[in-house]
Amino acid sequence: MRYWIKFSKDKELRFISHLDLLRSWQRALRRACLPVAYSAGFNPHPRLSFASALPVGATSEAEYLDIFLTRPVSAEEWQRLQNTLPEGLVLLDWREVPVEIAALMSLIGAAGWLCEADEQEQDVLAAAIQQMLLSTTLSVERSGKKGKKMLDLRPLLLRLELCGRDVRMVLKMNQEGGAKPQEVLGALGLPAEAVRTHRIGLYLAVGKRLQSPLAVLWHKNEVAIDAQKDYYQL
Repeated sequence: MRYWIKFSKDKELRFISHLDLLRSWQRALRRACLPVAYSAGFNPHPRLSFASALPVGATSEAEYLDIFLTRPVSAEEWQRLQNTLPEGLVLLDWREVPVEIAALMSLIGAAGWLCEADEQEQDVLAAAIQQMLLSTTLSVERSGKKGKKMLDLRPLLLRLELCGRDVRMVLKMNQEGGAKPQEVLGALGLPAEAVRTHRIGLYLAVGKRLQSPLAVLWHKNEVAIDAQKDYYQL
């Protein structure tokens, strides 16, 4: 059996690392006595992974866990899991998916972000956003294991808008991780450390839409939209 689990990560755990978050889930699954499947070999490990790593300091209402179980799980068992999760992690929803489809991590096509920039001058910020949307390129410098390189973020910027005092953006993701909200904020002249960043969605590319993973029906490797909600039109 295989499930995709949707959960939120609230402010109580905003500074927890990716590895510590994984350990928190492993501990909660053990305490709830859920039948987690393990890999084969000399060093078996639980078969679970996240859809996308969340930056330290960010919160989220749309995180996903891809997990294999040895049998179906009842609603009562899912509730028991919620009761064992630490404060700041909330189990929101789940859906069984075919075991043979690709890892959820490899299917994610974009992420939605809400960045609270309430200390900024709105007219200046609106002008910076308009200028960025009119630009054909958006070059930023990114540091990695192989040193620094220049990256054009403009093709990865699917949506950018000012909503009241908040900046909303939808950023394309790829095998290299895609665009990072901190990079877009920096290009707008906003100090990333002074902006509260919240992930509002992770999306699969389904035709001309970016669709929530749990709003998709799978039949082996074929996909169809199950709900007319939680999506962005491309």
